[in-house]
Amino acid sequence: MVVGIAIALVGALCGPALARGVYQMSVDADTPARHRCGHCGVRLPDGWIRFALWPGRCGACRGPLGPRVWLVAPVAAVGGFVVGHRLGNDPVTLSFLVFALGCVLLAFIDLAVRRLPDQLTAPLAVLGVVGLGTASYLGRDMTPLLRGLIAAALAGGLFLGLAWVRPDGEGMGLGDAKLAAVLGLFLGYLGWRDLVLGMLAGTFSAALFAVVMMRMGRMDRKSALTYGPFLLLGAFFAVLVG
Repeated sequence: MVVGIAIALVGALCGPALARGVYQMSVDADTPARHRCGHCGVRLPDGWIRFALWPGRCGACRGPLGPRVWLVAPVAAVGGFVVGHRLGNDPVTLSFLVFALGCVLLAFIDLAVRRLPDQLTAPLAVLGVVGLGTASYLGRDMTPLLRGLIAAALAGGLFLGLAWVRPDGEGMGLGDAKLAAVLGLFLGYLGWRDLVLGMLAGTFSAALFAVVMMRMGRMDRKSALTYGPFLLLGAFFAVLVG
């Protein structure tokens, strides 16, 4: 519990930087990241301190930029707590913390522009292979890493197949398949139960949300659904209760 609270604090402190990252990367495909205010065009301040102290507003016109920091920080704190509560002082905790913060970025970006940038999913995949591989090597047991790699292939392949079923952009996308592979790597490292629970929880939550929205008249059977945040929610749930 103590480790969970400590890492939750780290996640919360990363909230402003994550909120700025969401604003800068919430752009269309093949479009460079934002470096200017979308309201007045003033260039965003540089430097890591500016990221850490990001207020969520333009310093010149005071216009809101991206998601509110007070919303991103608690989500990052929850992610940190889940990681710390599950893994404690395990050497792999650092890799899972970076993974959790990356998932927060991906979730907010997907909600904003319905895409999961390769600039984030690819580094998370590399982080998983290197970080989890190092932890397995130090623990003199490569089984968790091998299981994670197999799980990544299975999850990524499954969602890639779902993306092919409806290639019109209304169903699963290639970004969802790549995300599923990354989630499979990390959840598979923890165990097969975590993988199955995470995938099922994410899919079920997406289906439940769609049903509720259709009952409320805010969606129909042809409406596009953003799957990424639900897949990430399922993964966090699996890490918490697995």
